Parts: sequence; structure tokens; C-alpha cells
Amino acid sequence: MRLGKAFGLFLMLASVILTTFYAAWFFGLISGLDPELAVRVPILIIVLFFFFVVGWTGYVMYTTPMPRSIRRG
Repeated sequence: MRLGKAFGLFLMLASVILTTFYAAWFFGLISGLDPELAVRVPILIIVLFFFFVVGWTGYVMYTTPMPRSIRRG
């Protein structure tokens, strides 16, 4: 089996396993894990990613030199 196909199979299996785990966590079927955190953690990750993109965009805008003007001939 080629490496790409093996990795695709791994991703499909991981997706099913993690979806099942998250759904069980979300509905409180796993003891010891707070179901409220199943909502709060992904929202935190999304917000942190958003602010990372905003900060990275600001950094690129700040450090990129101004383009030279096009001279009219």
C-alpha cells in the first residue's frame, strides 16, 4: 500500500474515533470530563487562531517594505 493511501486510511479512522470521543464528551457520557469544556475548548482554539491570524497579518504589514512607485514615462 502506498504511503498516501495508508495516511488517508489513518485520517479516516482517526476522524471516526475522535468524532465518537467528542460526541461522548459533549453529551457527558465520559465520566470525569466536564461536558461544558467540550464547547469552551474548541471556541478558545478558534478565538486564539483568529487572533494569531490578525497578529500575523499585522506583522507582515509592518515588516514588508513599501513598494516602489511605478514611474510614468
